[in-house]
Order: sequence, then C-alpha cells, then structure tokens
Amino acid sequence: MALIRLITERLILRAMTVDGVSLEYVSWLNDPEVNRYLESRFIEHNFEDVAGFVRRLQADDSTIFLGIYLKDSDKHIGNIKLDSIDSYHSRGIVGLMLGDKQEWGKGFATEAIREITKYAFNELGLKKVSAGCYESNLGSKKAFERVGYEVEGFLKSHVETGSGREGLWQLGMLSDSFRLEK
Repeated sequence: MALIRLITERLILRAMTVDGVSLEYVSWLNDPEVNRYLESRFIEHNFEDVAGFVRRLQADDSTIFLGIYLKDSDKHIGNIKLDSIDSYHSRGIVGLMLGDKQEWGKGFATEAIREITKYAFNELGLKKVSAGCYESNLGSKKAFERVGYEVEGFLKSHVETGSGREGLWQLGMLSDSFRLEK
C-alpha cells in the first residue's frame, strides 16, 4: 500500500515501516496486559519476527497498517490497521492496539478509529467497515461505538482467552451512516 499519513487533533497516523519497529513495540506484544485481546498473544515475539510481520503487511495490497503517534511529541503509542480490503465487495476490517499503557483511557483509540474510518469511506470509497472485539474488551467496544459503529452480532464462546472461552462482538458501520466531526 502507498505511504499514508493521516492527521487528527492529537495524533498522526502514518505508514508503519520496519524503521518504526522498536524494542518498546516488541515489548507491548509480549505484555500480557497489552496483548490479552490480540491473536498474537500465544507466541513470544522478538524484533526479527515483528519486523517480518511489518514487511508482510507493507507488501499486502489489501492492508493499510499505520503507527499511531502523538502529534506533539511524535511518540509511538500503538498501531491501527485496515485490512481485508475487498474492492469487489467494498469493505474492510479495522483493528488496533494501543501499546503504551500510559496513554490508555484518553480517547486516542476513538480518535484513531474515526480517522481510519473516514479514510476508508472518503478516500477508498468503501461502503462498509467492520471490527470485532472480545466480549470483555469493553473499552474497545465503546471506542468503536463512539465513532458510530453498531453491534451487528455476538458470537458466543468464540475465542479462547487462555483462562476460558468468551464471546466476540461484531461491529460495523456503513458509509451512509458515518458522521464526520465538524
């Protein structure tokens, strides 16, 4: 995918490259508190593996993978991606990780979701964007709902958490219902 740079009031979302892979980023992926809702939590990560992951996403034309950076300090606090971009069906799937725990609860996830959703609808011309989140990941669910995503379904006992099973919320938004901030 092309190098993309999206700017919000407090954030810069820019193409994640191998140069953006840091030991701190790798540590987020190995932190049980950060990765508890990530599918990658079941393996130990190292710098080379994460760099390879970023390279694969860079080469994938159906994925936009962006680092989330604080605008005022250029501090990397997480990542967001729009993947499974399907031009035939005009849809994609949003996923994100806020790795810097000091930045949790400040609305950055909502801000990043809003911006990538706006890009999906206004620049890519997608008609629908979806997301999924674990039943207990209420912060993520609320962030998507604040942007205007609606619950489209709930899959019972859909994921293994390591301490049991839980459901998965399916959320979605249509381009017609997207509300731009004024």
